[in-house]
Amino acid sequence: MPRRRVLLSAIVLPALAGCDELRRPNTGWPVPPGLLPPGQDPGRAAVATLSRDLSGANRGIPDDPARVARAAALLEWLAVDLMSQPRWEPVSGDARAGIGLARDEMRGALGADPLAAAPLLSTALAAASRALASGNRGAAAAALPDGLFPRGGAATVARLSDPGPLPQGEIAIAALAERVRALDDGGGWSADFDTPVPADRGGRGPSPFGIER
Repeated sequence: MPRRRVLLSAIVLPALAGCDELRRPNTGWPVPPGLLPPGQDPGRAAVATLSRDLSGANRGIPDDPARVARAAALLEWLAVDLMSQPRWEPVSGDARAGIGLARDEMRGALGADPLAAAPLLSTALAAASRALASGNRGAAAAALPDGLFPRGGAATVARLSDPGPLPQGEIAIAALAERVRALDDGGGWSADFDTPVPADRGGRGPSPFGIER
């Protein structure tokens, strides 16, 4: 093969692979362990946990890296779940898209690869959050591989300790929580809200979010 053709192949094939990765549809996955209280529906629990974790994020969240890592891991999970699971369809598109923007804001603040797969980032950040909660910064750094966090694990732990202002995160989760409350109050989820929802529609029990009535 001529040298020019070899060089073109070396450039074009990775680019095509990247395009294929971007075209791959987002699908949901289980929330990594340790992020949410046990025994609760993950969708509702994620909204509640993020509402607490991102409270005041507009001014920054200094000196609480475990909290920031947990919020970052949950944003990765929730951004995909909102767009892939039919149970969220009654939530306005703007409210759902806002969480995606908050996820992107957090990636930028932490220096994460902007094109990394969300499940990989969520799993790594969840492991870092668990390690930080136990006071083990070394284990947290080791949980954040260079392939996902190009600045390295130690630098990322430092950013978790002081990510700077996260206005989109605070605004987006407040808007989503308010929309969920409005749907609760108005009974606006769906006609079959109290009937079992099949797994292929995102159901997990007697109601999409395990809400007590």
